[in-house]
Amino acid sequence: MKNLFILAGGKSKRLGFDKLYLKISNQSVIQLIDKSIGGLFDKKFIVVKNGYIEFEGFEVIKDKINIDAPVAGVLTSLMVTRTNKNFIIACDMPFVKKELVEYMLSFDGYDAVVPYYNGYFEPLFCVYTKTFLEKALDFINKDIFSLSAILQNSNVKKIELDEILRFDSFLESFRNINTQSDLEEANERFRRSLSNQV
Repeated sequence: MKNLFILAGGKSKRLGFDKLYLKISNQSVIQLIDKSIGGLFDKKFIVVKNGYIEFEGFEVIKDKINIDAPVAGVLTSLMVTRTNKNFIIACDMPFVKKELVEYMLSFDGYDAVVPYYNGYFEPLFCVYTKTFLEKALDFINKDIFSLSAILQNSNVKKIELDEILRFDSFLESFRNINTQSDLEEANERFRRSLSNQV
């Protein structure tokens, strides 16, 4: 079994509203993520900090960890899940490539399977297993909240740039929305993709 967790971490200071409610061309980003990769998973969850949303096919859960950092959503997801493979993605990444996620899900025997390029992990576009939870809690108890630091000290499969480019030539999967400018660009990108399909 495989589960999907979409993390909605609360209000964005730069956008001025909760990313949970992000929309592109009148479609929620959560809906776009679901259309792209939802069919790969047995169960689907949305992890929220404060807000609430009802979304068909998803169970909504609240953060169980009182930490103002992305690690809270990851830990909550791994506490809730009953399966070993869990793809965790931020709710502001509308251009996720299904083939890349399928490839990441194909690996076994790791604490996490995570894209790694230009010297950085993509911890909010990652397959986490239950074994990661225990290691992460050890770091939290030492007041270390950086997912990248925890991943660096875990048994991870790094998906290197050459592997990523096989499925996502322009690294669009990792484009997220942090500002109004990002949102405008995402809307334009989405409109172009629709016109190319006509």
